[in-house]
Amino acid sequence: MRFCIIGENCLVNLRLFDRTVFSVFALVTSVYARQLAAVTQRAHQVVVPETYKEIDFSGRYDAVHLHFKTATTLKAYYLADQFRNRGIRVIMSGAHPSALPEEALLHADCVLVGNAEFLWPRVVTDLEQGNLQSRYEVSEGAHQDFRSNNAVMPAQALKLFGVIEASRGCPYKCDFCQDANVVSGAVFRKRNVSEVIAEMKQMPQRLVFFCDVSLTIDPVFTKELLREMKGLGKRFVCEGNVDVLARDEELVSLSAEAGCIEWTVGFESFFQDTLLSVHKKTNSIADYQEVVDRIHRYDMAILGNFMFGFDADSAEVFAYTRDKVFSLGLDSARFSIVTPYPGTPLFDRLEKEGRILTHDWSKYNRKTVVFQPNNMSGEELQQGYNQVVKEFNQMESLIQRCLHSVRLGVYPLMATIGRNVESYLNRPATT
Repeated sequence: MRFCIIGENCLVNLRLFDRTVFSVFALVTSVYARQLAAVTQRAHQVVVPETYKEIDFSGRYDAVHLHFKTATTLKAYYLADQFRNRGIRVIMSGAHPSALPEEALLHADCVLVGNAEFLWPRVVTDLEQGNLQSRYEVSEGAHQDFRSNNAVMPAQALKLFGVIEASRGCPYKCDFCQDANVVSGAVFRKRNVSEVIAEMKQMPQRLVFFCDVSLTIDPVFTKELLREMKGLGKRFVCEGNVDVLARDEELVSLSAEAGCIEWTVGFESFFQDTLLSVHKKTNSIADYQEVVDRIHRYDMAILGNFMFGFDADSAEVFAYTRDKVFSLGLDSARFSIVTPYPGTPLFDRLEKEGRILTHDWSKYNRKTVVFQPNNMSGEELQQGYNQVVKEFNQMESLIQRCLHSVRLGVYPLMATIGRNVESYLNRPATT
């Protein structure tokens, strides 16, 4: 049988500059599509497009598999309808189909709920036998093993950044996180360290992006991985949580020795009660400055994530957050509007309260207000967010951050410049 497996990298709607950047750096990656291809039984042929332009609608596929999150749902549904109109069966997986399988089935023949990697081989067998079901679901709390390298990933198109996954899942289940709240998303799974190292050795790229939700969920595992990465000559970017980065200096030190050039950290808010209200249990505001300073002491850059629109947020949150972000001395920062993704406790609560303003999934991009805020108007939230993003990305501030990062070394400086240029070019055109 012949399959086409399409990932999010083919579904994002990007401006010309963004398409150029993403095509070079692989920041929107085909890694999940390639993982599905890896577990497909070897008797079958699999095509994994790297961009939308590579999708062959006239291809003689037995089935097309679309894997996606909420923001790219409409594009996924469009592609699905195109294939089904040609008589090709469509299977869907990912965070959005897992959250809203009945909706997805309006555009698909089959939906996989939960971790698709564990379900896909069974689907392929059922397709062979003419017994395809409309829905397959991972048992809640199932602890399936991670894929083995016996299932070889198809080669990724050559990019500046390679992408790898060492672990999956997040047990913290913050109310706004879709990845952790869909079926089996809170189950933390980790690969065999030797398999991760073997895959990294095979990657031609020197720069690597870890797409793990966090590399600090299991510090023992991460330290073992980092020790084995020494000597590979790789430079990498990864994500981590405040609690571990603030208290486990050994892990931070090992990450620098292993080649880390940048940590991404979800600070989210400067108000402890706000963090607790959405079950962001890993953050203590008192640790924020220590995290930044510690990462800098080991000559790594740090990107901080912040969100606006929590129920406790009022119009005063914007100026306060802006000032606090500047005072932390971050190398780059990414701001977003709280977005209630389907499948999350946040979405369920706001839906019940009648505060969801639209089900146009293309607006669930973290830059657009899609719900009625609690302590301000939707217009105030949108304008406040736009203003902070614009002020943080003024050219003078951008240059200062980049100059300040020179002391960290060439690779952290490159990461800092890249992040800041990206933010500058994607800043709102108006306030």
